[in-house]
Amino acid sequence: MNYKLLCLPVVGVFSASSVVGAQDYRYTVFELPSLVQNDQFAAAGPVTLDGDAVGHSGVGYPYSHAVIWAHDGGVIDLGTLGGDNSGAGAINSLGEIVGASSWLPGQSPFVGHACLWRNGEVIDLGTLGGESSSAFAINDSTQIVGNSEFELQSYRIIGYIWENGIMTALDDPWPSANLTEAWDINSSGHVVGEGASLDGQYNAMLWIDKQPIDLGSLSGEGSTARATNDTDRIVGRSRSSNGNSHAVVWVDRQIMDIHDQRFGDYSWPEDINNVDQILGSIGDELATREMFVMQLGQPLELLKDLIPPNLRLNWRIDKGKINDVGMIGCYALEEGNFSDTWALLLTPVNPTMTLEGPQPGRAGTTNGLRVTGVAPGARVTFLYSRHGGGTRIPGCDLQQNALQLDRPTIIGTTVANENGVATITRTVPLIARGQTILFQAVVQNECAISQLVVHTFD
Repeated sequence: MNYKLLCLPVVGVFSASSVVGAQDYRYTVFELPSLVQNDQFAAAGPVTLDGDAVGHSGVGYPYSHAVIWAHDGGVIDLGTLGGDNSGAGAINSLGEIVGASSWLPGQSPFVGHACLWRNGEVIDLGTLGGESSSAFAINDSTQIVGNSEFELQSYRIIGYIWENGIMTALDDPWPSANLTEAWDINSSGHVVGEGASLDGQYNAMLWIDKQPIDLGSLSGEGSTARATNDTDRIVGRSRSSNGNSHAVVWVDRQIMDIHDQRFGDYSWPEDINNVDQILGSIGDELATREMFVMQLGQPLELLKDLIPPNLRLNWRIDKGKINDVGMIGCYALEEGNFSDTWALLLTPVNPTMTLEGPQPGRAGTTNGLRVTGVAPGARVTFLYSRHGGGTRIPGCDLQQNALQLDRPTIIGTTVANENGVATITRTVPLIARGQTILFQAVVQNECAISQLVVHTFD
């Protein structure tokens, strides 16, 4: 097991206080490793159902390489087209990855070609005639969408679809403007993005068979479409009647405002999965925005309220992607340090046992932990940590469960009685007074966990 064993009762921990009305900590937080130690420039994005995430990791300033973080915890350098820089933006269920890469050594890291990583090979997807291109999404039919310069030095961007080795421009609703952008594609080959009219206003677009459909906006003053799922639910943003940018969703091509004024004046969507979970950000400005997650039709929730407290670093989670089982690949900034970025993987948890927090909850005396809802005869392991985070349960997949503790210490193990109750007691030293400790229980061979309990000792 990847847990420390608590050997000395004098530093032990303890039983827990009542959890009625306790915080609903719904996700783990895993920090994903970098390719190069001390080069903290990484970002994670889309995640497969197995927990493989793609993104980029620093290899020496100012360069980074596209990577895949395997669900077993390793990081793999995907390489480049020959230059110094690359990044991955999407992965399908076949393990095909798309992104962009510089293709000449010494070339600017900000100019490159869309590319496809497949079967250990990196494939240049080319451009529509200009110098640069990028790829943002791929479906299981290996249809790829992204943007490309249309002509050399024209700086005109055109959305494209790449299939069967050919890159084709998506039809422009306003051909004279020569400006469209494509961001996502679903299993039916439907593409979403936006197009600019002659007056420079963007409108969200849906392309079916490369033909554009204007999705409209809240106020007639512009919109963008960012992501779609396999039932053609589309998320994006639109300027509202008060001039602010609001997150919206199109259902049956009808626009709905999903902004929540409680959390700020502006909201920006990032992704929607096939069970209609929406990921985005909200706030009064970009510098202070917070990530949110919501089930379509239900209230928006801030992601920071759903992850464990006392993380190793004071991360502020920024952009990300959500898969069909609710795993989120994202990048985060440390508050006060905006030069570094961390790649994180958040996985949902499924507690089936109830842990009752330390009783009496005071340092300098014996405390007890009790867990209910356990299978009779199951062996329960009680753990604690001073930090929230994520720890894999040996023998269990991330889709099943993971612990919400960082580097947990084992308090001890006990067997549940015929009523499905397990208890343990330990002496809590006086030095623990005023300290906040996180507790969790696990039945390893069943991949079963309790909810996370957070307690500050009197």
